[in-house]
Amino acid sequence: MIITQNTTVKSILDAYPDAVTVFEKHGVSVPTECDESILDSELILCDSMCHIDDLPQLMRDLQVFTDSKS
Repeated sequence: MIITQNTTVKSILDAYPDAVTVFEKHGVSVPTECDESILDSELILCDSMCHIDDLPQLMRDLQVFTDSKS
């Protein structure tokens, strides 16, 4: 999976449920903070909704995570 700012949270977690740990490292508790509208949103939109301080770093970390699972 290629992670871009247009990738949705749901598509990442559907393919890699354990990726929730990557979000947690960036201060986002997906199970408690993200309702369905956020899960269906692209990462670029989640940036402001989920108080992500460093979206480029989150995307890099998600890419490393997904690459390691392939």
